Amino acid sequence: MKRLRVSICILSFMILSGCSIQSSQLSMLIGFVKTPQLDLSTNAWLVKYVDYEAIVYAVSVPEGTLFSNNAGDEVLFDGWSIRRVRGLGHRGSAYQNSDVDNQRSFKRGRVGLAIHLCDDWQVKVQSGKKRFSQRCGSQKTYTNSILVVEDGSISSIRQVVDDRYTTVTLTKLR
Repeated sequence: MKRLRVSICILSFMILSGCSIQSSQLSMLIGFVKTPQLDLSTNAWLVKYVDYEAIVYAVSVPEGTLFSNNAGDEVLFDGWSIRRVRGLGHRGSAYQNSDVDNQRSFKRGRVGLAIHLCDDWQVKVQSGKKRFSQRCGSQKTYTNSILVVEDGSISSIRQVVDDRYTTVTLTKLR
C-alpha cells in the first residue's frame, strides 16, 4: 500500500512539474478512458415472447450469445438452440432447456416440465439465404428455425422455449 502511495505521489509530481512519462500500461489506460462508448445499436435485436416485446443487445459469452437489456430480460443462444430465457414479462426462475441425443428437456428452475423429441436440423437455401429448421414435439409438432443471410450472419431465431409450446422470436434490427 505504501508503494502505491509513493508511486501516485511521484506520478503526480512528474505530471504537475511538466515532466512526461511513457508507459504502455498508462497509455492503454488513457486510451481506454478516451475511447468513446460502444455503439450497441449494431447489436440490437427485437425479442418477442407471447405479447411481450423489447429491444435486447447481443453479447458474446462463453456459453454462446446472450441477448439482454437493462430491464433484466435474458435469452441465451448457443448457436443452435435457445438454452435459457429469463424476464420477458415473467418473474421467477428462468426457463432452461438442454438436448441429449434427440430429446430436448424443458425446466423452470429445478422443476422438469417436459421432454420433446427433435429431428436433426435441416437447411434450405433460397435467394442466398439459409433457413435452418428443426421439427420437434411431444403432444404437438412445431418447427424451430434460424435464418442466416448472405453475409453469414443470423438475422432471426424462432424457437419453442417451454412446455406450453411458447415461442421466442429474436429479429436482428438493422
